[in-house]
Amino acid sequence: MLLRLLALSTLIITTIHAQEIRRVPLTLSQGGTPENPAVFDGKGMIIDLGIDVTTRDWQKNGEVWTSNGPFAKHPAVTDPQRAVLFIEEVPMRIARDREAEKKSGVAGHASYTAPAALKPGEVGFTAAGAIYFRWPTEKQPGTARIILPPANLASCVSIQCSHITVRNITAIHAANDGFNIHGARIGVRLEHVKALSNGDEGISAHETVQMDVVDAEIAWNGSSAGGVADVNDSVTTYTNCEVHHNLAAAFSFAGKSHRVTNCVIHHQAKDFEMREDAQLIQSGNEWRRE
Repeated sequence: MLLRLLALSTLIITTIHAQEIRRVPLTLSQGGTPENPAVFDGKGMIIDLGIDVTTRDWQKNGEVWTSNGPFAKHPAVTDPQRAVLFIEEVPMRIARDREAEKKSGVAGHASYTAPAALKPGEVGFTAAGAIYFRWPTEKQPGTARIILPPANLASCVSIQCSHITVRNITAIHAANDGFNIHGARIGVRLEHVKALSNGDEGISAHETVQMDVVDAEIAWNGSSAGGVADVNDSVTTYTNCEVHHNLAAAFSFAGKSHRVTNCVIHHQAKDFEMREDAQLIQSGNEWRRE
């Protein structure tokens, strides 16, 4: 339930219960003005869209496990852009067999790497739609929860307005983004948020979004682009953030211009991926290579 009130000339939108765990997406569509921005304070709210399938009847062959049939509303996914399974916090990569696809001679045909050939942390689908995976090196078979993102590419938090500050929310296990911002939005600000273990990006700004992100943690997201991916003509800044363990780059920028300041980046195969003619200004960042 949301409580809306006007106080100290600022529109405050806040939740009644602190530490709320929410199992459905959150859409924010009521913004304020430049002088009086709306504020949504989650007060520690956790939005976890994951579906725990640990106790599913898995066929176990050492480190390779296969579901006993497909999961309802979860057909085989052909696009390796996003993770379709998590072992606790760890996102799993879709593994396509490109040689088999070429040999098939069928346009658009998707073949997946055979179970025995999977690398740790990879998944594929059988012809019947069952999912199979090889346990990641970080986890031992049978010792961690197995989590499916929700159906229908839901994001945890969708911001559909301008002049809004969103703070103190943790977004977990979305099929799409943890925090998703589309449209001609300006004056968007994220403070003290966490975007963890989402199928696509942790945070992603699109179109002409102008957004500032402060004191965020962005980690273990499954996008093939980055933990952050800001695109189109977006203008964004990231300050005092911690970015780590995302499958691809820490930050992937197309967009218009971006600034990354005083952030800590660690356990990343790549720090920045710059696409198109995006401009990046960075200063005071710390890279940890452990």
